[in-house]
Amino acid sequence: MKQLIKNIFSFFRKKQKPTPIYYLPTPKPELSSEDWSGDDYLFNKPLSSRKTIIRTKGKVHNIKKIFDRLNKEHFEGKIKAKITYGRYGCRNVKRRRRITFGTYSSSELLIRIHPTLDSKEVPECFVEHVIHHEILHEVFPPIHGAYRRQVHHYDFRVAEAATPTYKEAMKWERENLKIFFRDPKIK
Repeated sequence: MKQLIKNIFSFFRKKQKPTPIYYLPTPKPELSSEDWSGDDYLFNKPLSSRKTIIRTKGKVHNIKKIFDRLNKEHFEGKIKAKITYGRYGCRNVKRRRRITFGTYSSSELLIRIHPTLDSKEVPECFVEHVIHHEILHEVFPPIHGAYRRQVHHYDFRVAEAATPTYKEAMKWERENLKIFFRDPKIK
C-alpha cells in the first residue's frame, strides 16, 4: 500500500509514469510466503494446477495437421509449441462483442485456437493464417521497451505479411467478420 501511495505522488510530482505494481494472488497453502515475494513471482510463478486438454481434431478442421504442415514448410520443424482448440466462453451471453481467434502462451508453449473457427463457413486458408500468426509469436517474442511491450512489432508484421495466404485471409476476414458476431440462437 505504501508503494502505491508513493507511486501516485511521484506521478503527480514529476509527471512520470510510476513503477508498475503487481498484485499477487493469494498464496496457495502448500507454498510459503517467500515463494510469492517480490518480482520473483513474475519469472518463477508456479504453473497452473489445471490441466489443459489438447483437442486438435474438430468437426471440420484438423488444426494439428495444419500446424504440422506449417511448422515443416515455414519453420523447418523448429516450433516447440503444442496446439489445441480453446474452450467456449460464457454460454448465457446473448451476443458476442469481440473475438480473439487465437492466443499463444509462452509459459505453456501452447497455441489455443477459438472453437468457432471449426466451422464449414470458415475456409481453411483463414484457419491456417490464424495458426501461422500464433506460431510467429514463438519466433518473434515481444519487445520490452521503456514504457510498453510490443507484441506485434515491425519484424513480426513483416513476417506475417510475407505468408502466401495473408492477403486472401485478410480479405475473407474483412468480408465475413459478421458471422462471428451473430446471435448464436439464430442459425
